[in-house]
Amino acid sequence: MDDKSVVEMSVVKVSPYLKIERPLLWLCEKSGPRPLLLPIAIGQFEAAAIQMHLEQEEPSRPISYDLLTSILNRLSAPLRRVLIHTARKQIYYARITIETDRQLRELDSRPSDAIALALRTGAPIFVTRELLDLVGYETEEGEAQISEAITRFSDLEPHLVTTRKQAVASVKARLRQQAENPATAQIAEVIEPASPADLLSLLQARLEQAVLCEQYEEAAKLRDQIELLVNRSRP
Repeated sequence: MDDKSVVEMSVVKVSPYLKIERPLLWLCEKSGPRPLLLPIAIGQFEAAAIQMHLEQEEPSRPISYDLLTSILNRLSAPLRRVLIHTARKQIYYARITIETDRQLRELDSRPSDAIALALRTGAPIFVTRELLDLVGYETEEGEAQISEAITRFSDLEPHLVTTRKQAVASVKARLRQQAENPATAQIAEVIEPASPADLLSLLQARLEQAVLCEQYEEAAKLRDQIELLVNRSRP
């Protein structure tokens, strides 16, 4: 894989989103005038392990990633890189590359495990350009804008929660109708368009489901639709 087909990323932060038990790991493109962000839903344990390293907290006893790092060091098998390469069947896939006996060996890994290990070993983290262009979240130039982009992404939730409470009965009825008869539901949408509150609530429900099911491509599309609708509804 050539250098132009992959993008080096840095770990920005771990933040809660939608469900406290489903944190988001934020990666950011290392270079470029408008670096792309990549949010990845991960587990609580993996999030804690990554956050612990970012905040330079030392555990009282080595956790699994510390142990694996020690094993690699003792065996003189350095971790050379992490690559997040595919979103297949709504799941992110990654590979780690380890050097042993002067040979590079690739192993499949979850992105969260690979990144937790990369942080402890100093190995670079890459994402394929194709995947990042597909699901990346745009920012403006500079660190302040990166922080603002993450805040903007996170700030959508409270607004959507409010509209969801206001429209919950209508949305549930629409979802039931769609499940029972998709064709009828589509006709109903044409005859009686959903209000902005209804539409926001429906999109938020679908986004929540997509994130929790790790349907990242679908979540990226829904996220863009939500942000556009929120911006339009603001005075």
